[in-house]
Amino acid sequence: MPILGIDYEKCTNCQQCYYACSKFFKRDKELNKIVFTDPHHLCDSCGRCVAMCKSDAIIYENLGELLEFEEVQNPSKLISYGTMHKFMSAKRSIRGYKKKKVPKRILKKILDTMKYAPTGANIRTLQCTIISDDDKIKKLSEIVMDAIISSGNPSYSQNFIKAKKHGIDTIFYNAPHIMIIHSNNPGDSMNATIALTYGMLCAQSLGLGTCWIGLAHGVLASSKEIREKIVGIHGNVWGVIIIGYPAQIYYRVPPRPDIKTKGLNELV
Repeated sequence: MPILGIDYEKCTNCQQCYYACSKFFKRDKELNKIVFTDPHHLCDSCGRCVAMCKSDAIIYENLGELLEFEEVQNPSKLISYGTMHKFMSAKRSIRGYKKKKVPKRILKKILDTMKYAPTGANIRTLQCTIISDDDKIKKLSEIVMDAIISSGNPSYSQNFIKAKKHGIDTIFYNAPHIMIIHSNNPGDSMNATIALTYGMLCAQSLGLGTCWIGLAHGVLASSKEIREKIVGIHGNVWGVIIIGYPAQIYYRVPPRPDIKTKGLNELV
């Protein structure tokens, strides 16, 4: 039960906690104050009450690190649309990497950003496995290629047979790190996609490149034996990306078609 109550020595009775969550914060007319009540411990630890309380009067525990900075009240002050648009449109799927490992402190920054990704009902059940050993990456690449070759998929089989013959990694592209998102929660598919998107954008801000590896994801998601015996993951695999220092340089943003949209032209 992370939300424990209200510190009335700090509370100004602004009632923002009530507006944040009227499910567990109730108006007590007799006492003329807001009271916290969660008899069945159903609070989902979203922290909205903590974030909206200007006087820091919410008592809580085990919610993780609390961030406070002025721009949180108006995030648009942190970065302009123009800069944000350029940054996001410059995001490329990198398939060529330098032979250089990413320091632990840098990877931790990516994970620290990923934890703020929104999840359904604020359920926080995602787990992460990072593989950095070159031999393990090579072995997993070969196993994924073998699985796809044995499936008889004509779109990939012949190319993978040739790639294996010449020792070419067409799964992880010799990336120094693999990040796998997984959990035992069957509802985490979308949560994981959002978290990995946060991670890929954060990685770009740190000078790193990333790429979503759908083929590895598909094999790990469908093969319990590979998932458990080779990677040591028990549960559902929701996504796989590679991370490293890019050896590729892009000089322009490739064109993309507009998203077909209905209803936009009805607006002023």
